[in-house]
Amino acid sequence: MVSFKDMNTFELTVGGKAYKVDVEKFDGKRALVKVDGKPYEIDVKKAAGAAVPGTPGPMPPTPEIQWQAPSAPEPPLAPVASVPSGGQVIAPMPGLVLEVMVSVGDSVAAGTPVVKIEAMKMENEIPAPVDGAVKEILVKVGDSVSTDDILLVIDQG
Repeated sequence: MVSFKDMNTFELTVGGKAYKVDVEKFDGKRALVKVDGKPYEIDVKKAAGAAVPGTPGPMPPTPEIQWQAPSAPEPPLAPVASVPSGGQVIAPMPGLVLEVMVSVGDSVAAGTPVVKIEAMKMENEIPAPVDGAVKEILVKVGDSVSTDDILLVIDQG
């Protein structure tokens, strides 16, 4: 089941579980969405005979979503922050550092934004993956970062 809150927010029910989906950016091929507050970057392919929003062609009055529940849970598609080990804050995508929101020694809670990166003309706040104190900051405003670069380190101790 799909219900619309507005043209950018959807409530989806899959296998009896409800999800809130916010579409932050969509260019017809790629979308930046948040599912229950967790950001993902997804590829979108037009179904045969369907019109893509923002392009000429009729929009169906009621969207149909084909979904087959996976037999086993799948890992997230492209989370905004990844944690390969401990409290490393990792760049989820290439971009430009716009702001470092913490200083060495600051206490942070998991989920607190610590770095802001501009990528694909969007500002992305990168959250702390763990609770702890900022141990080391490896970037500064104006730095270009690549996917999987370590931005800063949080000491969990």
